[in-house]
Amino acid sequence: MSECKIMKLEIYNAIVDDFSMLTSFSRRAENELKKKYNQLPPSTLGSIISLLVQRSMKQSYRKSPVISSKYHDLYEELMTDKSKGNVIMKLSDCQGVSPALFARSLLQNVYSDSAMAKKCIKDTTLIEDKDLAYQVFMGIMNDNQYGPYADIIKQSIGLEYELRLERELRLMNITFSDENILRSRGYDKTPDFKLDVPIAVDGFIVNWVESKALFGDEENHSGYLKEQLSCYWNRFGPGLVIYWFGYLETLNSKPEVNNMFILRTNFPEKASITQYRIDL
Repeated sequence: MSECKIMKLEIYNAIVDDFSMLTSFSRRAENELKKKYNQLPPSTLGSIISLLVQRSMKQSYRKSPVISSKYHDLYEELMTDKSKGNVIMKLSDCQGVSPALFARSLLQNVYSDSAMAKKCIKDTTLIEDKDLAYQVFMGIMNDNQYGPYADIIKQSIGLEYELRLERELRLMNITFSDENILRSRGYDKTPDFKLDVPIAVDGFIVNWVESKALFGDEENHSGYLKEQLSCYWNRFGPGLVIYWFGYLETLNSKPEVNNMFILRTNFPEKASITQYRIDL
């Protein structure tokens, strides 16, 4: 299986269409989608699914005492069934929300103290009701996108690719200042790496490099442009954005691409880089 580079719009749209047909946001449902698109790297398809689930939850998931109470009533009713099985999985499918988010809302009704509800999501052994503790645990474990374990995995992946980029910069003897150094100098919004001396990648001047351990599509790229990338360009000049899990082909036609920054799916080969030196 080759690394995903730039994705055709037709393939992306087909994935979005198939995702819209899913009746569950559980790990099992996501695995079914991965089987259909097994020609794609799992990291690429997993990132696309993650983006689509999060957008779907923004539209359908609402925090409110009324909804939490409703979820609790449904849970109590289903728990009376002796052959109940995985109750939270069943109910989250019926309500069109992810299992971990359903569990979170359910606990907010069980515990009046929201801080305690958050603690119980992170550590289900704190839940006194053993049946509820088991159901919440199973809901969290069957959710790839939400919950403490999913959050840790996403953070670890992001850090892994930042470290990979840092290693590649060092191997090429490209000196840089990282986010911590830049923040100590008073910058509030900083790229992952600001190069001490610019480089040229295929003739394009690069002053900074941003690592994105995900797939880049129109919506998340637009958000990054507004919240981060435009700021980097205004302060440091043109740079390089790496979407490690690939990006949508339409991004290459965006006016900012090849003007404010260039896009890549990995750090460029040494042969395509020109390093500049400052003569003292």
